Amino acid sequence: MEQSLENRMVEVEDIENELLSYEYKLERAQESLDKARKHYDESRVELQKAERDHQLKSDSDTERQLNKAKHGFAMAERGVDSRNRRVEFIQTNYDELKAQLDAEQKAISQTKSRISAQEAKVEQMVNTMLAKAEAAQRAAAVKRAAPVSKPELPEPTVAAIEAAPAPKEVVAEPAAPAQEVDPELLDYVKRERARLDKLLAEQSDEGKHTFRNLELRPSRGEALPFEFLGQNQYRLVATVEAGRQTYKINTWKFRRTIPADDDGARYVFIFDARRLSRPRLVMYPEYVLSKLD
Repeated sequence: MEQSLENRMVEVEDIENELLSYEYKLERAQESLDKARKHYDESRVELQKAERDHQLKSDSDTERQLNKAKHGFAMAERGVDSRNRRVEFIQTNYDELKAQLDAEQKAISQTKSRISAQEAKVEQMVNTMLAKAEAAQRAAAVKRAAPVSKPELPEPTVAAIEAAPAPKEVVAEPAAPAQEVDPELLDYVKRERARLDKLLAEQSDEGKHTFRNLELRPSRGEALPFEFLGQNQYRLVATVEAGRQTYKINTWKFRRTIPADDDGARYVFIFDARRLSRPRLVMYPEYVLSKLD
């Protein structure tokens, strides 16, 4: 749950950065649209004036001015339409990101509530175990204080030995159940896999490398090379250690928390280098991939 919470908080940070970028784009696009509308109004006035002049004095000069005004008005009208579509496009993307941010923040609140409930449950279980242990200690102390003498048992006869039941066959314990995957983590992996598949399906610049060599340096251990996938996406699979870890990729540092149950597990690392000002490091246990089908 804590790892899922951390993953979602990283996603929220990415979305907030995207929103800031779209706010800037929307502001610039709106300014450009306002200028285009102003130019449109000026072109319309010029066209109306050229039409009046041509009606009053119809000659080659007024006809040339009228054609020029018509062309200028058509270009101004086209400019307003294109800039208006750009504002609508940016606004739509901004609204979608805002809705995604709201959903992620709601999920974070739910995950925090789940963690609090789980902590309370663990505390209750620990208290119950401690109470049982104390009761067992008290019972053992009482038993030691009042020892009971052993009665002498008669030697077993041959008939009793023959009638003794045969030893029970030892039954092997069932195999340990498969590792449980938190639903939040499973959803996170599904979203990231879908994002990567969609991105790699694009054809533009898929073979262009941003880095000649790209390596992951964990807190301890040797550096590991990334595999280039295309579209500025890099991948590797590596064994992780439990606890708070720092992963360094070139000059960027990423801090992640690995659950105790995942100590020694293999993790998938995806480095998204499309925006070098704000690259992303996606990582999740490799065993989750078997749960996607």
